[in-house]
Amino acid sequence: MPIILRPFLSSLSLAVLALSGCANLSQPAAEAPATPAALQALAEVRTEYGAGHYGEVIRRVARSNELAAAPKAVRIEAFKLQAFSYCVSNYTQLCEDAFVRILHLDSSFTLAPNEAGHPAWGPVFRAAQSKAGT
Repeated sequence: MPIILRPFLSSLSLAVLALSGCANLSQPAAEAPATPAALQALAEVRTEYGAGHYGEVIRRVARSNELAAAPKAVRIEAFKLQAFSYCVSNYTQLCEDAFVRILHLDSSFTLAPNEAGHPAWGPVFRAAQSKAGT
């Protein structure tokens, strides 16, 4: 290789290396997995919901530091159970607010078909989608 090209290739190699390091800046960092404490808190919320203790579901989700710090998927499930609990407790505005919170975390979130057709929270979810602009 001619001596004249060596400095150019070295500079080019450095430029390519520097630019390749910037390529990862636009990608969001992966979330850490849920902690055992967060999974336990979610399990307790599921149990309370299944037992029909909707006030307890609302309180646990609102007060749990473990759920607040959990990965997005765990928070979304907890917020969904909280929203359902608000709806069946006739707190329609709080139900809608919980759904809007979910949609701000994940704008593509949808309810399962059996959930979307529920008379208590199906219409509230659709209103939340309109409010959130999704």
